[in-house]
Amino acid sequence: MDVFSKEMLRVGTLRGFSHFSCYLRGREELLVTISKRPPGLHLEGDASGAAPIANQQMLSPMSPVKPINSDPEGKPPASPAAREIASAGDTECVFLLGAYQRYKSPFVWLRGGTLDHYSGEDRDVPLKLQSTSDWVKHKAHVWDVIAELVALTIRPRPENPFAVDFELLERVPLVQSTLCSGALLSTLHDVVGEGVSVLDKALLQDVQRLTELHFMSLRAVADEAAAAEEEEEDRGLGVLCGSSRIERAALLPLVKEGAPLEAVVYQLVQKGYLYC
Repeated sequence: MDVFSKEMLRVGTLRGFSHFSCYLRGREELLVTISKRPPGLHLEGDASGAAPIANQQMLSPMSPVKPINSDPEGKPPASPAAREIASAGDTECVFLLGAYQRYKSPFVWLRGGTLDHYSGEDRDVPLKLQSTSDWVKHKAHVWDVIAELVALTIRPRPENPFAVDFELLERVPLVQSTLCSGALLSTLHDVVGEGVSVLDKALLQDVQRLTELHFMSLRAVADEAAAAEEEEEDRGLGVLCGSSRIERAALLPLVKEGAPLEAVVYQLVQKGYLYC
């Protein structure tokens, strides 16, 4: 359970997925909120609710729906449903993923919203999922559980449950976007490394685009840092000389090389910018 708990800590800090968001609640609990409506499926004023062509291509064909059962042999969560403070929107489902050391196996409980084809009423009884039922034998990862929950919640099933919300990453401040894209890349590389063949094509496309965005952001952050450093050096030279006629191109190399103050002053005197 230690490895699974560490994966929960890791995934719980990620931001930028299209279909779901996570909220880490301590070391042993992770709230997963899944939007039941794929991005762009319903546009305001579009009564048909039909998905735009671009979004239809990201959805898998409708597959047969199997009933979702509760697990009568499952254990109750440490946080009872009666005291649950998480709430779900009209088009959301909230799940509690618990990795309690005393249970020796992860469990998932429905916490908010309605799940199609699930008739369980007691929300302190976990769902019977393939990823958690087989965990003792196959040791599924956190992202395996999330992928199964996305597939059960969203109809039609998304081709890529880990689709990245690029609009969000392009909208947030530059440094935040760089950190988010780097963290997402690290986790998605592990997901791809597990050989999830069904998701490979769509997932790899997002990984490629995310890699390009991340390195563009890194370059922009580096450029901003260099510009700020030069501005600070210019400000320092201006204070030193009290003159706006300083030739920055000639003097900055001395400053960057750590030249002593007297050397800088000597150059100023030699160029006629400072009189002693």
